[in-house]
Amino acid sequence: MSRTARFIWAPHPYRAGFCITDDTDAATLESVKIVYDFLSAVGLRTSKTVWAFGPSEPCGIPALPESIQRGITCEDRSYLHYCQTLRERGFEICLHGASAGNNRRARTIAALEFLERHFGPAGTYVCHAKNAENLYWHEKVAPRGPAQWLLGLGSHYRCSGEDPASPYFWGDVCLEKVQHIRLFRTRNVNTLAENPSMPYHDPEKPRVRSWFSATKRSFKDCTTPEALEQLRGEHGLCVLYQYMHRHAYLDRGTVKAGLREGAERLMAAGDIWVDTTSAVMARLRAMQGIFMARRKNLLWVGNANEFEVGGVQLSLPGGVGITSTDPGVVQEGNRLRIAAVRTGELVPLRSTEPIRIEGGRVLDLDERERGALRFPSGRILVNAAPRRWEDENGGGLEGGRCRAEFEGESNVKGFSRAGIRELYRLLSGQLAILGREVLFKGRSLDTGKFLGEKEILLEDHDAW
Repeated sequence: MSRTARFIWAPHPYRAGFCITDDTDAATLESVKIVYDFLSAVGLRTSKTVWAFGPSEPCGIPALPESIQRGITCEDRSYLHYCQTLRERGFEICLHGASAGNNRRARTIAALEFLERHFGPAGTYVCHAKNAENLYWHEKVAPRGPAQWLLGLGSHYRCSGEDPASPYFWGDVCLEKVQHIRLFRTRNVNTLAENPSMPYHDPEKPRVRSWFSATKRSFKDCTTPEALEQLRGEHGLCVLYQYMHRHAYLDRGTVKAGLREGAERLMAAGDIWVDTTSAVMARLRAMQGIFMARRKNLLWVGNANEFEVGGVQLSLPGGVGITSTDPGVVQEGNRLRIAAVRTGELVPLRSTEPIRIEGGRVLDLDERERGALRFPSGRILVNAAPRRWEDENGGGLEGGRCRAEFEGESNVKGFSRAGIRELYRLLSGQLAILGREVLFKGRSLDTGKFLGEKEILLEDHDAW
């Protein structure tokens, strides 16, 4: 009877990962500098959002109170310069919208050009509040059908960034410029456990290349010894949603103890990869193109990406031994590492006993050591035999090679989509967060609560 192995998404030598998407709402230069000078000193790189411009319109249709637009922008030259120094130190600078207000098409395009000019391109984008240019927002976050209809009944706001008829349309530019947008939130410290397909493409939302989820918890919660051990044990990933500037004591010029202690513990872990959101999403995306082919005790790790993938790891069942003719393959206890898998390459392995691979990235080859692995937008052809595989259409595949063939949209070549169960689980998690805040934190179920109000108070994310 075969036993189960699994790919570890993080690169060798890491067992898990951690990244932060930092909302810029209500930030000041002083608070940002206190926090980011500390983060830089300990080596904890984040994805920091910015607003390129000050608002020219209210936020939302209908408009929210002006307090939702609080926060410094890159029109402040001192702030712009400081954020440029952060980029030089390895932080990711990305947009939280062109501004804190609704942004028409030309303004969003100008902000993307501003970002590239001053910071270089960023793959990450985080929508702000109820900005009219947000794509597939409010009820449209749900799959089409009853859930979307029910959410629409209670929605007071209109967002239309994906609609070509809207003055806020920029979906075509988003598809070209943005790699991934944050969408659902979860309470699980291990975000990847709730959204294993991230970053994923959703055909119902064709103007966005891919989506990812985030954990809505306090930084302190997610960096306890128990939380870090959970990430290790599950080979997980925490994508943390935070307002980092709020970890500053302005009167003392220092960061709060929770941030200091958690950051030092996280960075001392050694086996948890901490990097920007775009770096982490790029790794997840790369691993979606890594797969296993097998025939009896013969195994092949293949790379269907258009680029080399390094530091590939597998977690093996206890007592299973792996040998290979590839010098880059090394077994260390119950972990196997492969130094690099080149594009289109099959790395040969031999197991001491039959093993299964957890998940869908595995195919059984036929007696000629050939096969095809289906994925949502195409297939991967595999020829582990030494001879060339000729097909009936006049094409072929050399021996010891693999190749991905994509169907449909050529501009979204992704191996991953979230299934309907996963999407409804993510939606349920989002609604559970809302329910928790209604029951225990005094949040109103009325989505129009803030209409006509003078101020929106900031959430206390230490109590998340």
